[in-house]
Amino acid sequence: MRPAGAVLSKATLGKVRRMLVARLSPEVLNPFARSPEHDALLRNTLAEICADPELDLAPSPAVLAEIEAEICGLGALQPLVDDPEVADILVNAPDAIFVERSGRLEQTAVRLSGTRELIDLAERIAALAGRELSVAHPVVDARMPDGSRVNAVIPPVGGPYLSIRKFNRLRLDLVPGGHHGRSWVEADGMSAELADFLIAMVRARANLLVAGETGAGKTTLLRSLTDAFAPDERVGVVEDTAELALENANRFNLETLHPTDLAHGEADARLLDVGDLVANALRMRPDRLIVGEIRLPKEAFYTLQALHTGHDGSATTIHASSAEDALFRLELLARQSMRDLSAADLRTYIARVFDLVVVLRRLRNGRRIVHQLAALDGLSAAGYRLTDVFRAVPDGADQLRWLRDPDWRPPERLRARMELEGERWT
Repeated sequence: MRPAGAVLSKATLGKVRRMLVARLSPEVLNPFARSPEHDALLRNTLAEICADPELDLAPSPAVLAEIEAEICGLGALQPLVDDPEVADILVNAPDAIFVERSGRLEQTAVRLSGTRELIDLAERIAALAGRELSVAHPVVDARMPDGSRVNAVIPPVGGPYLSIRKFNRLRLDLVPGGHHGRSWVEADGMSAELADFLIAMVRARANLLVAGETGAGKTTLLRSLTDAFAPDERVGVVEDTAELALENANRFNLETLHPTDLAHGEADARLLDVGDLVANALRMRPDRLIVGEIRLPKEAFYTLQALHTGHDGSATTIHASSAEDALFRLELLARQSMRDLSAADLRTYIARVFDLVVVLRRLRNGRRIVHQLAALDGLSAAGYRLTDVFRAVPDGADQLRWLRDPDWRPPERLRARMELEGERWT
């Protein structure tokens, strides 16, 4: 019988890991979504496995704790994973570990014992996601069962480095008094007037393009906007990686199928991307369509096609720092799939699809705000005709206020939608 104080061998840990994976679902083993129920089930199962005579183990509390830490936990990183205020964990070296907390990057006091421990952690996470991290496969980009994303790099490519983006569970109402208990207005992300305007536009079935840089809050705002949907509306959600986790009762969720998700068959023949799923979503009778993000030409093409076929009140996101840049990037992507259209025709097409462009920004202090809300009203000689209905401007030290254009009036198409949905313009 193995003495309790001895260090478990890799062979023994490997055997226990295989037996554990065979008995428990990935959700239970996921270190990024721990719960008391999962922890209890995990420990009970470990005790049963360790009692197997073939393993020659004494299932003492110390042995069980060691196995749990080595197989399912992330060692010194686990407290950062469990911290709800931490959004990203960035490991540059065993003694250089940074986190994003409340929108700001900061170095932590957490230390790993050395490079070997860092590589072991990266290999362990990759194995939990069903991926191999080795000299032959030195880069892994994997999604955990809860939606968290992990990127690991080891020599000879570089590093070792480990980047963890935890699944974003933040939910905000647009205005105070909602069922989430906190709102964009209370977080100083937008004014009450701007929030009321967005709610009115969502109810009027305006098509929205939400833009911003990485970490600006695009997904969080998209969640907030869907709270204004009527409860009887069917919502179709298409994402590359499931992040939105909407609460609308009548909805369906489609998620892309990557080659690494395939157990059998030719990956190229079975790969499903956002474009394919948007096309399929239209056959599932959605009232509104939510596309997580437009990154590729095919996604731009199918999203524009879908929103041009009468699915008003839909929304998507794109990486850009202004309304003008968002439309330019969308045009650039769409042009690669819509080569038969002239530049002028493509711009007309885009201008007839989207009504509003909402631009988010993360400030240096970590605060996420709606920086610009622009209305799109066709084209002018210079390009897209955009009007800043709201824009955030400085108002003293670390203070902002949102200026509204008093002369703006909804263009004819948007005004017709508002009237049809019973929304009055004031």
